[in-house]
Amino acid sequence: METMIVTGAGSGIGSALTRRLLDENYHVSAWDTDPGDLAGANDENLDFCELDVRDADAMSAAVAGAVGKTGKIAGLATCAAIFHTRPFLDVTEDEWGAHLSINLKGTLLACQTVLPQMLEQKSGSILLFASSIARRGAAESAAYAATKGGVLGLGRAIALDHARAGIRANILSPGITDTPQPRGNMSEDALYDWADNIPLGRIGMPEDMLGTALFLLSDEASFVTGQDIRVNGGASLF
Repeated sequence: METMIVTGAGSGIGSALTRRLLDENYHVSAWDTDPGDLAGANDENLDFCELDVRDADAMSAAVAGAVGKTGKIAGLATCAAIFHTRPFLDVTEDEWGAHLSINLKGTLLACQTVLPQMLEQKSGSILLFASSIARRGAAESAAYAATKGGVLGLGRAIALDHARAGIRANILSPGITDTPQPRGNMSEDALYDWADNIPLGRIGMPEDMLGTALFLLSDEASFVTGQDIRVNGGASLF
């Protein structure tokens, strides 16, 4: 059995991906500050690690624990992020710093703690989660858009740095999806009104991201690296 690591595993896409990976018979090391939707999950292949992605030492310990159990890290999916809307001129240094440290620096640190094991194995797949907002922008979302744009560049750099070592890195950019992030910034009606702007006629659900995520994490995507796959119902095509 191989281990998949998921950050931000307690809710939203991270939680859905964790459960799907368990169904696919992976051992999952699930990282978050709170178990959230995984509370009470009873699966011998699930290890929940209560940690913050800004804590490199805690993540290194979690990697060591996972390797001790299965001997191999097959993949890493970085779902941990925050999203708070604010008019541009009202964005505070603390808000900017929080987005930067969790969304971008946290993604960097997670990758840095996992990569040494992947380099030793000469294999592994990294899947970074960005956002459609990274490309198109969004009103009152400067901090989130900037950090998710950074994730796009980071993923491509990781892909180029480690391709010859047999390690792949790709990015999945969801469109608007029914998760706690948008729900924390808009009403139920406003969230679902976005369907009017989406060619497929509805907003995304966490489960809509899983097929693409599993493909990119698996050997089925063995010749795919450095790519940004947008799962958005056709809301943006370029």
